[in-house]
Amino acid sequence: MKKKVMHFVQCALVKILFFGTGYSLQAQVSDPSSWESFVNSSDNTLVSDTFRLQTFGDSEWDNWGYSAKGGTQILDVSSVNIDKLGGKMGLRMPLGSAVRFEKYTPTLYSDVTAEIFYGGNYLNRGNNLSMRIYTEKDTSVQVIAKITDSNIACPYNALIIPNTPLKIDFFSATGTDPNGYYCLQYAFASGTIPTHSLFTGTGNWNDTIRWSHLPPLRHRSALIKGNVSITADTYCNAAAISSGNLQINPGTKFMANHLELFEAEASIQSGGAIAISDCITVHKTFEETGKWYFISFPFDVYPSGIDSRFNQKDGTPNAGGNFLYVQCYNGDKRASANRPNGNWEVVPVRSDDIPIFEKNRGYLIALDSQATNKTLSFSSRPGDIPEDFANTGTLSIPLATGMTAWNRENYGWYLCGNPLPAPLPLSQIEKNEALDGYVYVYSSSGYTAYPLNGDYALLPFSAFFVKASSETHINVSSDLSAKTANMIRTNAPLAPYNAEPAPDKQSTGLTNLKTGNIHYLIKDRQLYLQNIPEPGYIKLTDISGSCLLYKKIREGSASVPVSNKPGIYILQIETPHFQKHYKVILP
Repeated sequence: MKKKVMHFVQCALVKILFFGTGYSLQAQVSDPSSWESFVNSSDNTLVSDTFRLQTFGDSEWDNWGYSAKGGTQILDVSSVNIDKLGGKMGLRMPLGSAVRFEKYTPTLYSDVTAEIFYGGNYLNRGNNLSMRIYTEKDTSVQVIAKITDSNIACPYNALIIPNTPLKIDFFSATGTDPNGYYCLQYAFASGTIPTHSLFTGTGNWNDTIRWSHLPPLRHRSALIKGNVSITADTYCNAAAISSGNLQINPGTKFMANHLELFEAEASIQSGGAIAISDCITVHKTFEETGKWYFISFPFDVYPSGIDSRFNQKDGTPNAGGNFLYVQCYNGDKRASANRPNGNWEVVPVRSDDIPIFEKNRGYLIALDSQATNKTLSFSSRPGDIPEDFANTGTLSIPLATGMTAWNRENYGWYLCGNPLPAPLPLSQIEKNEALDGYVYVYSSSGYTAYPLNGDYALLPFSAFFVKASSETHINVSSDLSAKTANMIRTNAPLAPYNAEPAPDKQSTGLTNLKTGNIHYLIKDRQLYLQNIPEPGYIKLTDISGSCLLYKKIREGSASVPVSNKPGIYILQIETPHFQKHYKVILP
């Protein structure tokens, strides 16, 4: 293993020693229910991990502190012709100087060694370089560069210090030649430790008590079953989240080669930045085969990014085998035909340069009724994840035809996806005059309209309809301080399989709703109001904003005839201390 590390040093010290090479997550931890036993088993293989590094100014990842005396200074190593390792800086030690590296405690690490790369020039007899090594058992001093001639150079070499050194000092002998010096280009300490560490509970990434085997950094991997926050720039090989949340705080950056999310209970929220060099994989389990479910992804999914055990098929989910089927919604067709049915369309089998699932767009997906596995994985393309992923998102609502009085009820329906890999509070959707103020979500009882200013949130990877009056863009941003909202469940299979949102079929969830102290009910063309706390007024407008009814109301109860034609309207109830707008349906 040491020979391999040395080869890496000669190629790129910081990149390899501190970050290492990638290790696959999926084959070892594909079942989150086994994580607790896995991390404590022999299957959690050991990996060589560089847990202390000092490059004297080369790297933001330098974490091995040191103190120095005797006129030491940082210098550009190219000036002394030792920049062949890829580093730019080193620590110049004049004769008579000393450097002391901080003590560390290698908890859970085994086979710990330290390594120093050093050399010197313009040295005379007796200008030796010595090292003091502190271990648990004793302290020893040894000469590592013995100078027996005049005006010579000490060749630059790596010195390996075995047997778990806890602290190291370097000091040079005094001399009369002011040009004589030694130079340290880097120092690091490494040991073996289990590759994976499991996080449970709530805390930040560096809370050691939350991890089974210390915080996983560099080329180690994280298994997360809790709520972990990133409070400083953090790099690991890979991370998998199940029943937990990864929160990236403002001003920080999370970096990994690969990231995996298991089910909708796993989420990422970001106020900072994220860098994924490979891809993000989402694992989705379907309750039943042969049924259509709503789904979306916050990244494009191409054919090569779909679980290799499954193939896409056209048509209905009954071909017999490990096949998947996908449908999209054609709102333009609905508007042009002015028909609220027959607008689901099969997504054809595509070449790998066209995504099957476009990011932030909703779809229906079904597994073949005879599929042998109900869990599929969906991955982004390598390098496709932007730094603002999980921080901001945009929903583009393209509408091809114009709205008229003829097709108003069927115009503007578009199936969106949650653009964030986290619960999306409806209040975080940017106000947009082109929208009717609601999202439409399917549940087992049909489509339900939820107000955009309501205390509701959509789960990650869910899909929902909006109704727009014109082409528009909807901006969404992550809010790390958002309070917990009522989660809208979206895991019900579509029944019937071709159901579509329609004003005469969906429930607004508002009839008989108690809001404050006011109850209202629309029945038989009559609006009934009860528990009105004080005099005020009601106003009924159509979706274009035209006022169709205005009437003052008194304290107590009221009954107001509503003679408008069937359709969707906005009811406003206002008193000096109460004001609410509701979407209502007149049958």
